[in-house]
Amino acid sequence: MCHRLAFGLTILLCQPAWLLAQAKKDEPLDQLARMVKPLLVSSVPSLLYQRVDNWNHQAMIPVGVKWRGLRPRVTKSLRNHGEWRKMKLTAQNLAGTLDLRIYDVKNITPEKPTFKVFLTFQMGVEYEQQNWANGARLWSGSIRARTQLRVDMDCEDTLRFDTTKGPLPDFVFRLRVTSARVQYDKLVVEHINGIGGDGAKLIGKAAVDTLRRWRPSIERGLLEKAGAAIVKTADTREVRVGFGSLFKAK
Repeated sequence: MCHRLAFGLTILLCQPAWLLAQAKKDEPLDQLARMVKPLLVSSVPSLLYQRVDNWNHQAMIPVGVKWRGLRPRVTKSLRNHGEWRKMKLTAQNLAGTLDLRIYDVKNITPEKPTFKVFLTFQMGVEYEQQNWANGARLWSGSIRARTQLRVDMDCEDTLRFDTTKGPLPDFVFRLRVTSARVQYDKLVVEHINGIGGDGAKLIGKAAVDTLRRWRPSIERGLLEKAGAAIVKTADTREVRVGFGSLFKAK
């Protein structure tokens, strides 16, 4: 028993100083992330992105011929025509799928340190398409899928220690997003409605192609929603992680 204890103490004392310092540095950040997470869950809207393209489009289509004496006249009428598309992206089970990490704190200036925020959660994809030609619906289908959304943010913060609340300093978190990047992957199809066989492959391919085509617009929409949620969470109330509570948790 004594030998095992001595060995354990030796291993602990032999840990590199930077590793121990990093552990101490990350501890309040991890605690902060745990406190921010439920607030972020309530701030992220359910509807993340919605777009309708060419839906209900009609065109003047020849529908008959009228004769005026010996001269025929083609008559036209509005009919459904073209490819109709619509897509909706939603946050799914945020409480269960949201993962939040705050890391890489750098003291560029004493007043405004910078750090990074990484968040990921499950996003639902609903896509519907109808193809029309001269008033006749050629085919229609819808697909329901899910994907993993990942957002990386560079943040600026009035990260400071507040000694006015008690004998132990508080960790005060006020955030501003300076840049962000978004990506989504691991697309999993959950349900295809209306068609089967080759038609199911067609609507699946159409959904993937539309995600790629609309990607710039989707990314702008997602970044706007994610950034707004982060700022709302941080700026509408100060999230304090008291060092006293950290000691109590041990």
